[in-house]
Amino acid sequence: MEFKMPLTVKDLLVSLVRIPSVNQFITGAKDAEHDLAVYIQGCAGSFGLETRLLNVPGCGNNLLVSKEFNSSAPWIIFCAHMDTVSSDGMDFAPFGAMEKDGRILGRGACDDKGCIAGILWALKEITLSGGPNNIALLFTIDEEQHRNGATAFAETHLHSLWFKPAGVIVAEPTSLKPVVAHAGIAHFAVTTKGRAAHASEPSKGRSAIKDMATVMDALEKEYINRLTAVDSLCGKAQCSINMIHGGRQVNAIPDECTIRVDRRVMPGEDVESVLPEVEKVLLRLSRADPALDVCARSEFKDDPLAQDIKSPFITWTLDAVKKTGLDAVPIGAQFATDAGTLSRAGLPCVVIGPGDGTLAHTAKESIGIDELEEGVRVFKALMLQNFPSA
Repeated sequence: MEFKMPLTVKDLLVSLVRIPSVNQFITGAKDAEHDLAVYIQGCAGSFGLETRLLNVPGCGNNLLVSKEFNSSAPWIIFCAHMDTVSSDGMDFAPFGAMEKDGRILGRGACDDKGCIAGILWALKEITLSGGPNNIALLFTIDEEQHRNGATAFAETHLHSLWFKPAGVIVAEPTSLKPVVAHAGIAHFAVTTKGRAAHASEPSKGRSAIKDMATVMDALEKEYINRLTAVDSLCGKAQCSINMIHGGRQVNAIPDECTIRVDRRVMPGEDVESVLPEVEKVLLRLSRADPALDVCARSEFKDDPLAQDIKSPFITWTLDAVKKTGLDAVPIGAQFATDAGTLSRAGLPCVVIGPGDGTLAHTAKESIGIDELEEGVRVFKALMLQNFPSA
């Protein structure tokens, strides 16, 4: 692809948004982040930075960009993800990167290409002057669906690095508020199976949709409404039934119906316990109606970000944010990020970046140019804050 050198961080963001990178598990297109990674790699090379691709089997490649200022200095990783959610149903051309009222509009402008632009531009600006820390930028794939990029980094790439990171700044749109804890995710599906019959003789069949109505009612009353876990920073555990599919045609009794459920797991909860608790509800239903054919299966599990928020890295990060003049009070979040996976590998993480997270994934996704520039200022401050050597 043709490489065009960005002259400002706004130019960089516009170029990033104009390269579609909708998650491959949404579109079915393999290696969905490839073109974006190639462009970022070209920019990084022109800025005098080292780059290397880190293979994620079956999915594509993470991209690692690095600048070593001093061989004895500590290493700090800044992480941002290259994929986006679907571009369907947006209020404007999703990849047009139109500028309106001081904002850049487009899918990924806020989540997470504003952060990609911010950390890359910040490193560009400190490259000539140098800094007290060595800096690596990790651009991951498949953050929006299965965390394959972060998982591959945590389980494989991390151990083959030539340095040991002090910690990770996970760049996500938080309005530059430091997030030190967040929810995990358990996605699961529940399927009922009935017996097909012609719609003219419904008594000869068994409706999987009707059975699913019974199942959903029980899940709401006996599982969702009884969730009690609360975290002081992240709030209350949540669960919602968000997708349903059943039936094959309008003139036939449906023989199968499936719902898909999102469960937000609080720090202190075990993500592995979610499905067994759901299966207890389904078991009660099956005992009450032995003809009911219902089962549940796990589709995705993601650990919450639960860590010692008084660790040296988090204290260092909060101190750097405070010195910029911004609010450095640590907060929690209901959303999930790559930080949960990276933290599980023993890396302390703080999630922070420019942009309003409530606009992420929406039909009106955008980021203010002033927010983007402020993000560069804060990322530079973090890169230039001396991290004490061990």
